[in-house]
Order: sequence, then structure tokens, then C-alpha cells
Amino acid sequence: MGEVELFNQLFRQYYQPLLFFAMQYIADEEECHDIVNGVFEEVWRHIDQIDHSTAKSFLYASVRNRCIDYVRRMKLRQQYVEFTELMSERYIQADEQIEQQDIKKRISEIFNALKPPTKEILEACYIQGKKYKEVAEEMKISISTVKKHMVRALKILRDLKNAKSVT
Repeated sequence: MGEVELFNQLFRQYYQPLLFFAMQYIADEEECHDIVNGVFEEVWRHIDQIDHSTAKSFLYASVRNRCIDYVRRMKLRQQYVEFTELMSERYIQADEQIEQQDIKKRISEIFNALKPPTKEILEACYIQGKKYKEVAEEMKISISTVKKHMVRALKILRDLKNAKSVT
């Protein structure tokens, strides 16, 4: 039997069974086709060295080995992806912590720059969560005065925020 006939016989006889065999290792059918095709490419390149009596064992062992290599590569790839995600998450968390610290520092600076009674009214309304009416009664001022100081405080905060984002 000539080399071309041997290859054609092996291909017709074993391609489908090898494909199903590969699919026992790998769920991706296209990848299984690629693996089996790769094995047959190797057989074609070395057809003169193929012993017909051991061809079946050689084909199955080759497909199995390539499937195992593929699974190993996928596991390594998955480990790399997980590692990259973990490291990215750590950097993002670190960046967020730094950003939060910067925000807290800026808020503290802005808050400390406010003058009384605007500072006390802002603190009572936003930090302590009191209603304008409660603050007005406690400070013995009108609700409109509380509103006026809140508007002033929020304008200062907004202006400083805009100034910081420009720089």
C-alpha cells in the first residue's frame, strides 16, 4: 500500500472516532477538530515512518497528548486571568482608598475653611442629619437663615470642587 493510500485509509477510518475521543477531554468541538487535524498533519509529514499495525495506537496517543496539553494551557491561562484580575482588583482597591483619603482630606480642608455659623449649620444638617427646622430652633435663628447658610456652604463646596477638578 502506498503512502497516500495509507494516509487516506487512516484518515477515513479514524478521523471521526478521534474527534469523539478528543471531545471526551475538551468540550470545544472546533478545538477538537484542530487537534485531530494537527495529528493528521503530523502523520502526513511522517507518513513514511508510520507502521500500519501501530497506527491506531499512535493516533489515539497523539490526540490524547495534544488534548492534555491543551487542557494544561487552558488551566494556565485561567490561572493567569485569575491572577491578573486579583492584582488589578488590589490596585483598584488601593487607588480607591487613596482617592477616598484625598476626598476626605479635601472635605476636611473645605469644611475647616468655612466660617461660623455656616460651618455649624452645615455640620448640623449634613453630618448630624438634622432638619433645617431643628437647626433653626437650636440656634435660635430663622429657617430662612439656615437655608441661606446652607446655600452659601454648598456654593463654596461646589466652587472648590470645580476648582480642584480643573487643576
